Amino acid sequence: MTDFADVCLVSGRVFDGRVRTDHTAVAVRGERIVAVGDDASVLALRGPGTRVVDARGGLITPGFVDAHVHAAFAGVERLSCDLSGAGTPEETFALIREAAAAGGAGGADPDSWITGGGWSHELFPNPTRDQLDAIVVDRPIALSDAGHHTLWVNSRALELAGVTRETPQPPNGRIVVDAEGEPTGYLNETAAELVGRVIPPATDDEIAAGLLDAQQHLWSLGITGWHEAILGEYNGKADCTAAYRRAIADGRLPSRVSGALWIAPGLEEADVPALVDRFVRLRSENAAAGFATSTAKAMIDGVPHGGTAALLEPYCSHGDGSGADAGVGELHFSEAAVQAFVQQLDAAGFALHLHIMGDRGIRVALDAVEAARIANGPGPRHHVAHLSMIHPDDAIRFGPLGLTANMQALWAAPDPHVVPMIGEERMRSGYPFRTLADGGADLAMGSDWPVSPPDPWLAMHVAVNRSLPAPPDADVPNGEDPDVLDASQALTLAESVAAYTSGSSSLVLDAAGRIRVGERADIAVASRDPFTGPAEAILATRTAVTLVGGEVVFPLEP
Repeated sequence: MTDFADVCLVSGRVFDGRVRTDHTAVAVRGERIVAVGDDASVLALRGPGTRVVDARGGLITPGFVDAHVHAAFAGVERLSCDLSGAGTPEETFALIREAAAAGGAGGADPDSWITGGGWSHELFPNPTRDQLDAIVVDRPIALSDAGHHTLWVNSRALELAGVTRETPQPPNGRIVVDAEGEPTGYLNETAAELVGRVIPPATDDEIAAGLLDAQQHLWSLGITGWHEAILGEYNGKADCTAAYRRAIADGRLPSRVSGALWIAPGLEEADVPALVDRFVRLRSENAAAGFATSTAKAMIDGVPHGGTAALLEPYCSHGDGSGADAGVGELHFSEAAVQAFVQQLDAAGFALHLHIMGDRGIRVALDAVEAARIANGPGPRHHVAHLSMIHPDDAIRFGPLGLTANMQALWAAPDPHVVPMIGEERMRSGYPFRTLADGGADLAMGSDWPVSPPDPWLAMHVAVNRSLPAPPDADVPNGEDPDVLDASQALTLAESVAAYTSGSSSLVLDAAGRIRVGERADIAVASRDPFTGPAEAILATRTAVTLVGGEVVFPLEP
């Protein structure tokens, strides 16, 4: 007797995780794929209880895997004062007023915080406490920017944190001050932690609720698995590990996930052995709870917009003469410490997940990985995220060193706001994806959500076109080509889809991420087949149906 399929996906076009095939249909039984072929062969497995999903010509892919995301706190932010949807300063202020009026559990308590984030540097290049004081003066406000490297706070928050004109500038950070030396309420990098450390952290219940909210949102985008990029206390945010373990234990997190244990900036070389011992213990404890944490995350440098990415050549407009590195940004660790933790964690079986945005940071990290490979031999798959500035001599080192390019492809578009910092030439030569790929680097993709939207199709559109679509109300002359980064660095659509599926899955989930018989049925069905239209139309693609472990999780049944 034939065992019937539980779900049949038909009338589509299968991208198997590496290539677009001639197959049009997939059959699922339980949590596994049991057939891939044409419609007739798959429908032969249809039984009385089989759910048949008409893909209507859409692309059928493995579920997308976000290789760099902060899902738990993206969800917490969505459930708090979420400013990411504001398109004007007035809309931003309106959302803050709405959050203040809501009161929260603290009501009018002068120590009850208004927190959230997602505000845009394009709208607020130099935000001030006065702007927030005009909304609420008797309660503290602390709002992360969209990049989550800075805080915008009001006077009450500065007061509670004890930040005054006498507060010394912290290493790897900046308290922005006015002409009289008074803090303006704009705190960059580690300076944000001066206020962050006095903000009451989200509770385990709040983080768990945020994680589940994030999961629903990611499913709506076809994302069936992800890598939580920071597990540990960071910038005033609590460690979200407990929320993951709890959600896994009670069965509410069917998505496949992994996470990276956080190496706080400033780690000294002498303290590396103790950190490795602690990480080995945490890895074992988390594995027993079903949560894979065999990766360690470090921010090697900052961001070019804040002048904190570590560069080989000076910034165009940066530096106050306060030190040798004032004009080229800063590493968040000494080079000796980077060498030590890369080599020792590699030897202990940890993959390194490295945030790097400056070309000097890239070189220091590659030198450390090279030393680890020579000392330890082949080992875990290390990956570098962001990749905004890479010297050509270093871009071709990724492949030979076995480094994966963990691309936030949505960023690979012209950014006029960074030009005053790094210049036109360095901006336009950024994100050299083609050089990395042709040099043998493995490719993966992630969003860095909530820093940027987690929609894979939008990111892949930029990876292929090297430009962002113009806003609907933009004044673009008819027939004028969009502004692009170096088009020779573009990826193909097939390379992009492969990176966001099998590339990310194999990197952070140790799973194939393929549509093949026997594989877990984590599948996304698109609203169209972008391979049949122009590259400029990729962004028109949406997720129509998502399966996780063989269950249809999006759209939900009415």
